[in-house]
Amino acid sequence: MRKTIERPKEAITKVKTGKLDMKDVFIIFAAWGFGYLTKVFVASIIEIGYVIAYPISMYLLLSPSNVPAKKNIQVVIQLFLKDKTTYHSILPPKEQEHEI
Repeated sequence: MRKTIERPKEAITKVKTGKLDMKDVFIIFAAWGFGYLTKVFVASIIEIGYVIAYPISMYLLLSPSNVPAKKNIQVVIQLFLKDKTTYHSILPPKEQEHEI
C-alpha cells in the first residue's frame, strides 16, 4: 500500500538569497546599471558615490521590514499615500422633544 503525506504550505518556499528574493537581486543589479548610465548628469567628484548609492538604497528599500510580509518600500509607499485627515466618531442623533 502506498501512503501519501501532505506537505504543509510553510514547506513550500521561494528561492531566496539571504533576506532577498532573486527578483530583488536582479533589481539591485539593474539599479547599479542605471546609476552607471546616469552618472554623466552629476559632477565628476561625486560620480563614484552616486553609482554606489543606487544599489545600496535599493537594497535598503527591498529588505524586509518589521511589518510582517512587507518590504521597506511597501511601508514607505503606504506612508506617503496615507490619508492625513482626522476622522471623528459619528454621534447618534439627539431625540427631539415634540411639543404638542
